Amino acid sequence: MHPANHVEVSGGLKAQRNIVEQVVEHCVDQLIPRVRTLWVEVTLDRLEIKENVVGYCSHMDHNYYWLEIDKDQKLYDLILTTCHEMVHVKQGVRKELTHIQSGQKMLWKGQDTGRKEPWEQEAWQLQPKLAHSFIKNTLKTTIKSVKSLDKRF
Repeated sequence: MHPANHVEVSGGLKAQRNIVEQVVEHCVDQLIPRVRTLWVEVTLDRLEIKENVVGYCSHMDHNYYWLEIDKDQKLYDLILTTCHEMVHVKQGVRKELTHIQSGQKMLWKGQDTGRKEPWEQEAWQLQPKLAHSFIKNTLKTTIKSVKSLDKRF
């Protein structure tokens, strides 16, 4: 990741914060390597209990994004969720996904897609590829060994 970009992770355990920061950096390198003005703030919190989701991506301003990720996930799921939300960051940076009407309506590549959510389809498609690449290349371990950790990380 380019040194002009900034990642800040808060909440959760120290080991979780370290992994999430590395995942964000990996995703930036894979998805938007030429971006030099990115600011990603990640909060690890209990989301699923409150809202029945494991992650959110909010576009705050220009290239400033705030991710909220459920901290009560297994390691593999934490990595997957972070990758999923980083695909949404990529979509925002590249202006593939834009919000209009005070965020009430989303446009995908300038088009109103109705109830279809192609941005979610892309995120679901790319998240395992990014996660597996991170596990193999950054953690230098196997996907099976990461999946075998059956308790919360």
